Amino acid sequence: MEHVVLPTARVAAPLEGYRPELEPFHPSASHRMDMAALLTMLDELSFRSMLDVGHRTGLVVREARERHPGRRIDGVDRFDFGAGEAARRLRRRYDVITAVHTLNQATNLDRAAANLADHLTAGGHLLIVQSTPASAGLGVKYLDPRELDLALSPHGLRRMRRLEYGNELLVYRKDG
Repeated sequence: MEHVVLPTARVAAPLEGYRPELEPFHPSASHRMDMAALLTMLDELSFRSMLDVGHRTGLVVREARERHPGRRIDGVDRFDFGAGEAARRLRRRYDVITAVHTLNQATNLDRAAANLADHLTAGGHLLIVQSTPASAGLGVKYLDPRELDLALSPHGLRRMRRLEYGNELLVYRKDG
């Protein structure tokens, strides 16, 4: 497992590739760093399909579709994949699943982990972006990576990388 600590960035000038039209969706430097880290990691992976879980505004889906045309990229708001149309649409597996600031809201982490693993292809990647322990003082629940490892490993997901840049990007790979 690779653990990389990136210096915490204080963003005075816009990030390279910064697009001002995205400002209404993620106005903070922290969220722009999350997007930069996530999109950079996606650029490193070979994939045909991607699911963004907890996609809210759809920003990750829109950015991923623009950067990776021709690939199937879907988004869903719930990590239990709910019922109804969303559940019918998601009866497939994805090469990559992204979860940006969502797993810390799961009421049942084991069930969420099982659902994520069920929708990931063998050898596929789960990318989790989450806040750091410092955010706990702001009322944001922090999931220690070891806690995530314990929840995800019974479902065949092994952590490959951990990038720290103010927040965290955790990269898991499904056995296969």
